[in-house]
Amino acid sequence: MSFSAPPSATDYGWRPPTTYVDVLFLILTFFITIAAYRDTDRQIDVSLQETQSAKASVGPATQIVITVRSDGTLYMGERAHTMESLTATLHELAEQFPDESVLIRGDRKSDLGTVIRVMDLCYAAKLRNVFIATTKPRSEL
Repeated sequence: MSFSAPPSATDYGWRPPTTYVDVLFLILTFFITIAAYRDTDRQIDVSLQETQSAKASVGPATQIVITVRSDGTLYMGERAHTMESLTATLHELAEQFPDESVLIRGDRKSDLGTVIRVMDLCYAAKLRNVFIATTKPRSEL
């Protein structure tokens, strides 16, 4: 004598794959969104200084990217900053992420003094892994 429920007309004994489509769609949406925001820091167009010893490297997944344009405008991500607001932001980030690295992307026509002041702000905020982005000469690319 069996006490289990009688099989219904819709009981196939297995789960149809359509029940997992929504989960798969959410995972796909997550990865597409992350990929779209991965290079937002590098969307501000600058002409990097060329150096013979430039190395092609991929920075860490989390990295503070500061861009100095030729007109002296400072950007962190897509947001423009003044020296004062950049100082406050760097101090906040240093408190939350003390071992974070900083990449400074300075335009070749930007003022060297501005780039050095940005480096000084990073060091004053206790961020020690500060790098300057360069590129290889076009003849070597």
